[in-house]
Amino acid sequence: MYLRKSLFFALVAIAIAAPFWTVRSLWVIRSVKATGVFGFAGNGYAGDQVRQDYSVISFVAGNKEIWFNGLGNLGYKPGQCVPVRYQPDDPYDARVDIFAGIWGDVLVYSGILVFLLLILFLHSRVVPWGSRVRVMIRRPFLQIIPAKASIVSKPSVLSKASSTSKPSANG
Repeated sequence: MYLRKSLFFALVAIAIAAPFWTVRSLWVIRSVKATGVFGFAGNGYAGDQVRQDYSVISFVAGNKEIWFNGLGNLGYKPGQCVPVRYQPDDPYDARVDIFAGIWGDVLVYSGILVFLLLILFLHSRVVPWGSRVRVMIRRPFLQIIPAKASIVSKPSVLSKASSTSKPSANG
């Protein structure tokens, strides 16, 4: 199967990002909404050097009070209501129900990989402009066909006739 460079890279980008988005979409579909209470803003360290802010939020699931760490810098005051989503079979798997709380990490993780793929797409020495990519079932699975070689011309009728004619007696 022959694909244009842009179509090939678009399909690879979808294949890279789809698992992240599918898993999170299923998480959102199965989740339950609740109203939590902002407890306090915490500070910690990611690794040894990077300071990380987080929010400590509580909500009630069934007859249990659940506490979890959410996004930092939410702007809530202690005691304020916070929208929460959680998994009914695992209420400790909870997130703040705002776009950044649900989709932020998915955007970052899939975005980094798609950005690296975009760099490969734009670099003309990886796959030259105008070339096609041949996708095969057997090795090699991918083959780059340069732009000049991707246009295969059919031999004309004249060239067939001249190649099949018998040589003259003169030589």
